[in-house]
Amino acid sequence: MMRWLVGTFILLLWAAASGQEATEDSASAPQRQVRYDLPVPEVRFNNRATMFQAELYPDFYKTHSVAQDLRWVRDNDSALATFWDAKGDSTLWLLTQYSGLDWVEDRFDLYVLRYYPSFGGSDPLVIPVGGMRRGDLAIAAPQGAIQQFNLIYQLAHRMLSQAERADDPVYRSMAGHPLMQPGPYRRDNLAMLLALVTSRKIIGNDSTLEAYQSDFWKQLTLGREVFEKFLLNQWVLTSDRPLVQWILDESPLSALVNATRPPLKTSDSTAIGLTSVVGLPVKGVLGMAVMLGENNRMTIEKLDTTRLAYACGLRPGDIIRSVDGRRPRSQRQMIEDILSGLDHGGATLTIVRNEAELTVVMRSSGFSRDRDSEYRPYRNVEDSLIFESAPPGTGSDSTKHK
Repeated sequence: MMRWLVGTFILLLWAAASGQEATEDSASAPQRQVRYDLPVPEVRFNNRATMFQAELYPDFYKTHSVAQDLRWVRDNDSALATFWDAKGDSTLWLLTQYSGLDWVEDRFDLYVLRYYPSFGGSDPLVIPVGGMRRGDLAIAAPQGAIQQFNLIYQLAHRMLSQAERADDPVYRSMAGHPLMQPGPYRRDNLAMLLALVTSRKIIGNDSTLEAYQSDFWKQLTLGREVFEKFLLNQWVLTSDRPLVQWILDESPLSALVNATRPPLKTSDSTAIGLTSVVGLPVKGVLGMAVMLGENNRMTIEKLDTTRLAYACGLRPGDIIRSVDGRRPRSQRQMIEDILSGLDHGGATLTIVRNEAELTVVMRSSGFSRDRDSEYRPYRNVEDSLIFESAPPGTGSDSTKHK
């Protein structure tokens, strides 16, 4: 009974957040592609990115066939391909309506891979059909409504990134607002709000509720408590009052902004065997300071939360073991290897966090230089989340695009 009451309460909040009646159910969701007047980008459904897949797991694909894994993708992505073919344009259009933003991009790829180090990334837009791989352990990707909501959420994140690519001064003002900073308490929560309102129209109330209350999303959304307290039942997104207007009307000194400040976390610099070394300052391109310990163990001491390392998933206390499969012998070599990787599409870092070995992919495509030569992120990829879900289903070969 209590679970039913909680579910009903959240459903009513969603109805208020979208300006619609709570009686709308999944039967009212669009059943076919709808054509609208506003332009949306051309999105290619790319399930043949073998080089991209191989670069993400260089050690794994020394002994495994990447071509075979991409064939597996094409045998198992039919449900996702069908969903995108039917609802893709509608999703892109609704995101413009409820965000108040225009798509600056005119085209991009939707990469469908077997494995990805996180459960998605808005730039590049990636949906893993097989899940995440941690050494010999493969963590399954979500399916059904949860997978569909994941795609809508990733697109909502990418929609918000349009503000920083636009020339419009209103959009640029929005992009500089504190609530647009990357992180689980701010931009992730804005993307979640936008995704929920859009999802109700695309897959319906029931399926959206199922996805939002799933273990997958409960573990993925670190700022969930803040989101439900300050945004879900407060900000009502409509085409007349979209997300842009809510953000611009929110004072940078408001209680909401103060409540969503990301928690500061630093490692203990006085730990035995840990000494400071000369290297990249926190205000550098990567935005991280590394301590050198016993056996050349490199531990991230500090991070600038507005720069590349944090936005790509690194956190204070992470121990960096290797960069693109090679163990750096010095801090300088580590930095050079990362920067070299960025120049060639990305660097794959193997790290240790809370005694678990993880993979973080660093890419610079989500950053742009301003006049002060600072790097400003427009995305946040959390590569450290690990959880289990149902195994993927099967389907037929699909290479659809729009």
